[in-house]
Amino acid sequence: MRYQVCIVGGGLAGLALAIDLQKRGIQVLVIEKGNYPRHKVCGEYISMESFNYLHEICPNLIDWRLPHMSQFKLTSTGILEFKTTLDLGGFGISRHLLEELLFNEAKKQGVQFMLLTKALAVIVNDHDYQVNTASGNFLADIVCIATGRKSNVKSKADKGLQQGTNYIGFKYHVKLKRDTNFIEIHNFPGGYCGVSGIEDDKTCICYIVNAQKLKRVNNSITELEKTVLNQNKHLKKIFNAAQFLFKEPLSISGINFNIKRPVEDDTFYLGDAAGCIAPVTGNGMSMALRSASVLAKQLDSYFHKNISKAELIENYAAFWDHEFATRVKHSRYFQKLSEYPVFSNVSIGLFKTFPGLAARAIGQTHGQPF
Repeated sequence: MRYQVCIVGGGLAGLALAIDLQKRGIQVLVIEKGNYPRHKVCGEYISMESFNYLHEICPNLIDWRLPHMSQFKLTSTGILEFKTTLDLGGFGISRHLLEELLFNEAKKQGVQFMLLTKALAVIVNDHDYQVNTASGNFLADIVCIATGRKSNVKSKADKGLQQGTNYIGFKYHVKLKRDTNFIEIHNFPGGYCGVSGIEDDKTCICYIVNAQKLKRVNNSITELEKTVLNQNKHLKKIFNAAQFLFKEPLSISGINFNIKRPVEDDTFYLGDAAGCIAPVTGNGMSMALRSASVLAKQLDSYFHKNISKAELIENYAAFWDHEFATRVKHSRYFQKLSEYPVFSNVSIGLFKTFPGLAARAIGQTHGQPF
């Protein structure tokens, strides 16, 4: 069967794009290797810059009492901590709930799904694309890849990239008495941990760590948390006070922050598949939603023959470079700084002395409401 747009990957970016396109009258197929609902390793904090757009494509969000955060706290292994008010702030929602709501909205709008189906290859023909799966092959006028940081769909863009440092991410949901107005980042040697509220008065604890740190403790998560994370006394108090709702944390390995491209072989990439911003910024989900909103508008113009295929490619690549390239670049610097206690503690001291520096740093990795 032939579709106007085939989206490989039904995470946040893929679902948002599918809904937006289908509402514009464009026929969409989503090929997703998993199913819904599901938990994912994610900080589960969304900047307010994407609040309006997310409610436009998913009206049922209004039925949920989601925690809003306007304050930021940063700590490390030293005695100092830094607090500030955020210009935009954000809100918290689990990926389990968010993707379920988006999936239901997508089906309501008429989006077609192939679930539990892996896309094996994308073949670019003269006038269309063919997506090969174990369940059959599908034709489309346009193919978009939204498979996240790790994908089984390879492209030339994956070849020859500098591998860089590999990281591992872990996530818990807990019950914890805390000030829910705060989004918190707690640095420790080799990584950092985000703490923020989500629905149903739960708290998301999500940390990322250099893979070598886990290897040095014989891949024991318990030992890692005891000997490495607990070097931050603030984080140690949180772990001791939390009532854990998962028997063991969700995890994802092989995380890196390689430079990627938003368009390759006339195929469009969005979300983390196009380029992964360091999680320390708390801006990954908003970038996914922003890229979906812009690509949907560009594809709408293309299918209405207002722009050519070449202009479509040029416009989307230019947008991505203009809005995201600098954010991703700066996020890599903050990622590295957070891993080293000396730099992290010095940064906190500077932020306390010169609060404007913190506001500028946050602003460099965030955008404006859309």
